[in-house]
Amino acid sequence: MSAVHNSPSSGSIRFLTGPLAGKTFQINKPITTLGRDATNDIVVKGDQKVSRSHARVLWNNGSWSIEKLAPQNILTVNQQQVQQASISDNSTIGLGDDTTFLFLIRAEVQATPPQSQPVYPSYQQAAPPQYTVEAQQRSFPAPPPQQQSFQQPFQQPPPPPYPQGAQQQSFQMRTSGLNARPDETQIASPTSIGLPSLEVSSNIHGSRQSFPLVKDVINIGRDTRNDIVIREGSIISGQHLQIQRQGNQFVLIHPHPDRQGTVNGLLYQGRKIRGDEPFRKTLNRGDIFRIGDENGTLITLVFNDGTGTQQEMLAPVRPIRLGDPELSIGRKPDNTVVLSHPQVSGHHARMVREGGTYRILDLNSTNHVYVNSELTTSHLLKLGDEIRIGPYKLVYETNQLTQYDESNFIRIDALNLKKTGNNNVTLLNNLSFSIPPRKFVALVGGSGAGKSTLMDAINGLRPAQEGKVLYNGQDYYRNLAAFSTQLGYVPQDDIIHRDLTVERALYYAAKLRLPSDFTDEQIKQRINEVLEDVELTARRKLLIKKLSGGQRKRVSIALELLANPSVFFLDEPTSGLDPGLDRKMMYLLRKLADKGHTIVLVTHATNNINSCDYVCFLCQGGHLAYFGPPEEAKAYFGKTDFAEIYSSLEPTEENRNIPEEAEARFKVSKQYQEYVIDPLKSDTGETAGIDGRPKVQELKRPKRGNPFKQFSLLFRRQIELFKNNTSNLVLLFLQAPLIGLILVLIVRAEVGAGIFDSNKVVLCAPQIFQTTVTTNPQAPAGSSQPLGINTNGNNASVDCNRLVTFLKTDTNGQQYVTKKANGNVN
Repeated sequence: MSAVHNSPSSGSIRFLTGPLAGKTFQINKPITTLGRDATNDIVVKGDQKVSRSHARVLWNNGSWSIEKLAPQNILTVNQQQVQQASISDNSTIGLGDDTTFLFLIRAEVQATPPQSQPVYPSYQQAAPPQYTVEAQQRSFPAPPPQQQSFQQPFQQPPPPPYPQGAQQQSFQMRTSGLNARPDETQIASPTSIGLPSLEVSSNIHGSRQSFPLVKDVINIGRDTRNDIVIREGSIISGQHLQIQRQGNQFVLIHPHPDRQGTVNGLLYQGRKIRGDEPFRKTLNRGDIFRIGDENGTLITLVFNDGTGTQQEMLAPVRPIRLGDPELSIGRKPDNTVVLSHPQVSGHHARMVREGGTYRILDLNSTNHVYVNSELTTSHLLKLGDEIRIGPYKLVYETNQLTQYDESNFIRIDALNLKKTGNNNVTLLNNLSFSIPPRKFVALVGGSGAGKSTLMDAINGLRPAQEGKVLYNGQDYYRNLAAFSTQLGYVPQDDIIHRDLTVERALYYAAKLRLPSDFTDEQIKQRINEVLEDVELTARRKLLIKKLSGGQRKRVSIALELLANPSVFFLDEPTSGLDPGLDRKMMYLLRKLADKGHTIVLVTHATNNINSCDYVCFLCQGGHLAYFGPPEEAKAYFGKTDFAEIYSSLEPTEENRNIPEEAEARFKVSKQYQEYVIDPLKSDTGETAGIDGRPKVQELKRPKRGNPFKQFSLLFRRQIELFKNNTSNLVLLFLQAPLIGLILVLIVRAEVGAGIFDSNKVVLCAPQIFQTTVTTNPQAPAGSSQPLGINTNGNNASVDCNRLVTFLKTDTNGQQYVTKKANGNVN
C-alpha cells in the first residue's frame, strides 16, 4: 500500500460488541493495525475469533479504507464480507463473529490506543534507540531545514567510546555498520516502534543491526562519511544508495545521486539491478534489498515502516465479475480470464452458464482442473467452490470469481508431526513450525536426526504417521494431487543426461513438463529465463558432463524452474562442493527465495547458513532443538560456531537425554514463542486439534500429454544422446558381432574347424553306440567302426545318416527305439 500524501483527518473507532465494547480509540496515523497481538495499535484481547494480526485501517489520498491481513480472516463492512473496502462516517465493521465497532469521523475520544503517536514521530517522542550514527562531518548535501526537528537532544546513557577524531552529535548515535563482533546480534529496541528503520545484516558475519530513518536524506555506503556505514570490503561502493523522505514516504535511489554507478549493483525480488542502472523504489513495509558479489557474499537491507508488526505478504486478490454466458480461462491473452503461468495451458478451461450457476469444463489441459481438490473434467459449480488451475485459486461466489494468485505465496504449516520406524524407533517427535511464503529454510542436524524424513513429510513423499501439513491453510495430505504441480524437488544425486548440452536438456524437459501448446519459441524464451536465474547463460552450449559439480546442480535446479514451482525442496544441494561453490549455491537459492519461491533444503554444511531466513536444528530422535533466524542460533546455544552446536546436541555416554533436554529447553524459550507459537496462532483455517493418523490422499498422478508424442520425443532424445557420445554408439553397434566372433573362436579352439559340418554335429559317441558295441560286435558292412563312428582321441563324431538308417532297419536299433519309447532305456 502506498503511503499517503497528506495527514489523516480526525477519525475514531467506537467498539459496540466484544472485549472492548464501549471504548473509543482515536485514529491519527496513516496505518492503524487491529488484532490480538500486543504489537498492534489497537489490541483486541479475549476474542479468539480475532486473528493475531486481523486488519488495518488506512488513510490514503483523502479517504479511509480497511483491509484484512490474511485471506481466512473474517472482516465485514456494513454486514458484507470484504477483503478490502472504503469506509466512511458511521460505517459498521466486524472482526470475526463477536467484535464490531463503529467508524466515526471527528468523534470524541474516550480512550487512547496503545500507540497514538504519528507513524513517524520526532526523537522527542521516542525513547533513545540503541544504535550509533556516524558523527564525522559529511561532505554530502545538507538535509533540508525541516529535518532539524529530528535532532532534539534527550537523556540517555553515555554512548560507546568513539574513534579518535570523531565528533559527537546531540542525539549521540553512530552507525558502526557491520563492524560488530561476528557473534553479535543487535535488534531494534522495542521503544523504537513507531520509527521507520532499515535493518542491515550480513551472511558472512551473521550480524544484524537496525538504523532508524530519522533524516530526510540518508546516505548508505562503505565511506565513513555516510549516515549508515557498511564496512564489508569491496562488495559495496563508497556511496552506494540514498534514501530520501518525500512527504510521508521513503524512496530508495540507486545508484547514489553523486555517483554514476556502483560496484555490485542491487538485488530486488531476485532481479539483478546493474551497477549503472538507475532504480527508484518507494519503500513499503518488508521490502528487502540485497547487495552481493559473485562469491556469494550478501548484504541485506530490510525496510520496516515502524508499525511494530511484521505481516506476511498476502497473495494478490482480483475479483472477476460473472455475467457473460461463457468465459474462457487460460494462459493466452485472448481468454476472458488470463492466467499467465507456465503451468496453465493456452486455453485451459471454459465456464458455461447452466441454469442459475456455471459449469466448468476442462479443455484437455496438460495440468488439469481441480474443484475442491478433486480432479474434474466437468463440474456444476456451487457457491464457495474452489477451482484450482495451476497455482491459481478461483473461489466461486454469487456474481463473481475471486482469483488468488498463490504462485509466490505458499505458506507451509507443520502441526504435531510424528513418525516411527522399525522397532518403534522415533523418527519425528511431535514437530510443529511454520514456514512463511518466500522464505529460505535449512533443515540441519547430525546423521540420523530426521532431516530427510522431515522434508519428505512436508513435501508428501513419505507422509508423517500423525499430524498435519497445511499449505495455505489446506490439509496437504488430503490435497496432494491439487498441489503436486506447485512443488519442485532436487535430489542429492543429479538425474540429468550428461551427454546433452545444457540447452538441449532443458528443451526436452520443457517439452515433457510444460503444456503441449507451448511453441518452440516460447520454450526458448522460458529456457533463457531459467538460465539467467541460475547464471548459466554462458554455458548453455556445453555438454553437461563437462560442467563442474556445482554447475550440474544448477542445471538440476533449472529443470525444476521450468514449470515455475511455488515451493522448492532440495536434498543436500551443496554436498561435495568446495566452500566457495557452497557459498555460491546458497547465494543462488537466496535469490530464488527473494524472487518468490519458498525454499526448503537439507544440508550438513553450515558455513553459509546465514543466507537463510530460518534454520531448523534437529537432534537424534527427531527432536526440535531450535527454529528461528540463524544469526540468533549462536547466541541461543551459547556457541561461537555452528559446528559446536552440532556437537552439543549429540548424546554422550554421560548423558543420553541431551536431545530430549534440548527440545524441552527450546519449548520454554522466547524463540519458540516468537518463531513457532505466534506464527501458528495466526488463523490458518485448520489449526484445530489433531486426532490420530492423518488421512493421506493416494496420489495418482493423472496422465499428462499424448503418449505417442512423448515416445517420439524420448526417441529423439535418445538418438541425440547417441550422436553426442559416438564412442558409446560405436561400441553398441560392434557389441553383437564382437560377441559372435568371440564365441566362434572359442568353439574352434575347443572343438575344431569341422564343428559346422552337418555330418559332424553330434559330438561324442551316444549311449546307443555303447549298447550296440556290447550287443552287436559286428559292425555294419563297409565300416571300420561301429555305425560309422570316427574316433579322434577322446572325441568322436557320428554320421547322422548312418545312425538314422541303423535305427530304422537294424533289429537292435528298432529294439532300442521301442525301449526308449516305453521308457525302459536310461
